[in-house]
Amino acid sequence: MSRSSSDLVINLASVAKNWRTLKSRLAAKCDCGAVVKADAYGLGMGRVLRPLVQAGCRTFYVAYLEEAIEAAERLRSLEVEFQLQPHACRLLVLAGCEPGDELDFAREKLEPVLVSEEMLQRWLAALEAAGFRPGSQPAALKVDTGMGRLGLEPEQFAQLVQNPKQLSDAGINLLMSHLACADEIEHELNNTQLKRFERSLVQIKRTLPELKGSLSNSAGICLGAEYHFDAVRPGIALYGGKPSLDYDALAPVVELNLPVIQVRDFPEGGCSVGYGASHRFERPARVAIIAAGYADGLLRSLSGKGECWFPSAKGEQGWFAPLVGRVSMDSVIVDITHIPAGAVRVGQCAQIIGDKISLDSLAQAAGTISYEILTSLGNRYRRSYVNTA
Repeated sequence: MSRSSSDLVINLASVAKNWRTLKSRLAAKCDCGAVVKADAYGLGMGRVLRPLVQAGCRTFYVAYLEEAIEAAERLRSLEVEFQLQPHACRLLVLAGCEPGDELDFAREKLEPVLVSEEMLQRWLAALEAAGFRPGSQPAALKVDTGMGRLGLEPEQFAQLVQNPKQLSDAGINLLMSHLACADEIEHELNNTQLKRFERSLVQIKRTLPELKGSLSNSAGICLGAEYHFDAVRPGIALYGGKPSLDYDALAPVVELNLPVIQVRDFPEGGCSVGYGASHRFERPARVAIIAAGYADGLLRSLSGKGECWFPSAKGEQGWFAPLVGRVSMDSVIVDITHIPAGAVRVGQCAQIIGDKISLDSLAQAAGTISYEILTSLGNRYRRSYVNTA
């Protein structure tokens, strides 16, 4: 049995469906983009871009220049395939441009999100030195409204808007910020950030009246129309994660099935399993060893907490089975004592993510978020892509 019998199935039709579902929540003039950073959250950016473009998405967000160059090459070929105008698809780089990279952005028609005054000045100086016409290269500007991460401080922003020529020469066409607590719908910081962003947008539109605003990620979309502004930036929701409770309409995207490599009986009981002897059977027990571990994205925090699902070969419902002992690098141990003898066999696959165990359920068991689960899924899985609605 090959190790590649571990199947990570990615439904591209569901990615497109989720984008359309999110788009349907927005006003007609609000742009629904797609965050495809970190290799589309580990699912394969090159494969994910096509169904999104085909569904109508035209704005894409990545974290760094290297990701943007890879995405741009793929998008240019998709523009030809779908008979779109050249550069119909926009690419924004959320971490902006590092020193020395400014002209790579300009040459590749990539849009940096300028997150500091220093970055803005570098952008302007590089474009001027290279002879670009002022305002000819687009960029976004980010203001920090409460995340405490990337972005201009409100005081810095207030000073910057006093120099409209700089903003115009820098090609600023979008003002952005990022919500810190959007997945907690009642959190008071959501409204605080909303008001701060509204004030910043009013300030900058006095000099750049055509400028657009973008505040919301996947969870922010769920907070209501007042958070949508002109553009939204969903990520995890495209890939089947539910950043808030109001996402039941989203389709699951990922299914992970892992093979059993050994079934063992402990007829006498009184034995321990796994590193540290962290789980002990005081009764007769049967276990299945599954071929995946923390090297494959099954986080060590799942030790003694997660579960898997074994379907019945006879078409019956099947059984949940708990993970016992510590998650190892390459394997996990599952207690199958309660499952009829012979129902779980070597070579049979257990579902870790799918219709019985959702991505968010697995994340909750691990004490983390679905973002971490998806981006941790290792490259030892055999990835297969389907297009079933």
